[in-house]
Amino acid sequence: MSGLAGMAAALVQQAQQKLQGGGFLSFLTGGPKYYEAQDLYQQAANQCKLAKDWQEAANCFIQCAYCAEKQGSQNDEANFLNEAGNVLRKISTSQAVEQYEKAIAIYSTGGRFQQAGKLLMSIAELFESERLSHKETKEYYKRAGEMFELDEFGKSSLSKCQLKFAEYAAKDGDLQGAIKIFEGEGEKALQNTMLQYNAKEHFFKAGILHLVQGDPVSVNLAVEKYGALDPRFGSSREGELLAALAQAFEVQDTELFLEKLGDYDAVTKLDPWKTEFLVKVKDQIAGPADGDVDLS
Repeated sequence: MSGLAGMAAALVQQAQQKLQGGGFLSFLTGGPKYYEAQDLYQQAANQCKLAKDWQEAANCFIQCAYCAEKQGSQNDEANFLNEAGNVLRKISTSQAVEQYEKAIAIYSTGGRFQQAGKLLMSIAELFESERLSHKETKEYYKRAGEMFELDEFGKSSLSKCQLKFAEYAAKDGDLQGAIKIFEGEGEKALQNTMLQYNAKEHFFKAGILHLVQGDPVSVNLAVEKYGALDPRFGSSREGELLAALAQAFEVQDTELFLEKLGDYDAVTKLDPWKTEFLVKVKDQIAGPADGDVDLS
């Protein structure tokens, strides 16, 4: 056993002794000493982190949470469960989420909606980065948004979650629902001088989804609508591209469609989400036989 591991084990043993204050000598010892045990478990957890023994560090933090609960401190209990989840992320996403969910339940019950939202968004981002369940990623962004909606200071985080939810909703085929969110966030951005520049990105994504729906009339109406809402949109690179793509789509001109995309992509690389849906639009114009054209 390494020096750090040995120190951690000794601290855990001391903590366990603090919790064994009951029994027939309880009238002398005063019962379990939860505060002292919690402090010892926390020291042990830190030693385990230094030793990179993530599982044992998590176990110690979970014991800290137990001690905090016994003292009636829900805030500390949730924070320690959060810490347990953080170290478990290094070895097991599912185990980490199990502890996070316990913390989220405590945060939300106690009205700490921003903390619950941040943790839910952290889980969504974890699932997204590790390319885990598409359905669960979308659901965690939705839950996070619901928490931020309840918090007076969570509006910017709410928007971020709603935009991510819209991206996944579009992937699941709910194009109209995603369009509604993108357009709503675009209009909200226009009301904030610090966020106005982001509106064109939201309108551009909504416009791409209008193209995917395959109705030239609705696409042209959307281009006009976005230009009316934001006069800068029409002259922006995104606005000009959307108008050009709408024209190419209306006349079913694959070459023009790809030419305009190529010009834009040469300056600003299209991200994977936009590329995925623009390929769908191109396939509607040209047919699946020409689906080998690389838009990335």
